[in-house]
Amino acid sequence: ASHTAGATFAPTAVPSLAPTAAPTVTSSFLPPLFAPLPPVLPLLAPSFPPSVVPAAHTTLVISLNAGWTFMSINLDLLDFSINYVFAGLAMGTGDQVKDQYVFTSYYAGYGFFGILDTLTTDSMYAVKSTDGGSLSVTGTPTALPKRVTLNAGWTWLPCPYQASLPLQIAAPTFAYGDGDQFKSQSQFTQYYAGYGFFGTLVSLEPGQGYKVHASTGGGATFESP
Repeated sequence: ASHTAGATFAPTAVPSLAPTAAPTVTSSFLPPLFAPLPPVLPLLAPSFPPSVVPAAHTTLVISLNAGWTFMSINLDLLDFSINYVFAGLAMGTGDQVKDQYVFTSYYAGYGFFGILDTLTTDSMYAVKSTDGGSLSVTGTPTALPKRVTLNAGWTWLPCPYQASLPLQIAAPTFAYGDGDQFKSQSQFTQYYAGYGFFGTLVSLEPGQGYKVHASTGGGATFESP
């Protein structure tokens, strides 16, 4: 286009390039920039079930004669089989273990053979050993009170206690009559009504065995001392 001479031209205003304010986002799906922090929970120690404390194990050592020995066990063993109980003892052919009714014999190279194959804490045992020695067993103490049955006549009894106790305390609770007796392998005592036991046997010893004679049978209890 043509321009007229001497005309004045005003410059056209340049549009402002200043940044405009950012639009405000109001979406309800966005959290505020400085949202409050959740409360801090205290650290809790981990919870574990209470541990089971096993009963204390103890060892009973029984001295066996060369010949016969009255013995008993006052511990609950892992294994009461006769071959297990006597595994640590040198046995010879012809050695025997008896309870009140049955027995078993030892054969070198084989072991025990007979009707009696398991021991208990309910009876005493008569052990015949050619050479004698020390029998050692480990287990947990037999629970007391302990209930036993006395025959009308003789009954083979153990000593279930962990320490020596006077017979007046250690004898199982029972209605003893005149003439009833307790015997160890080398001592005895007799019961007198109104008095109690009188004789050379004055205590029950752990590991030893006893015979009791009662006029009438019935239940009896080894009490907790």
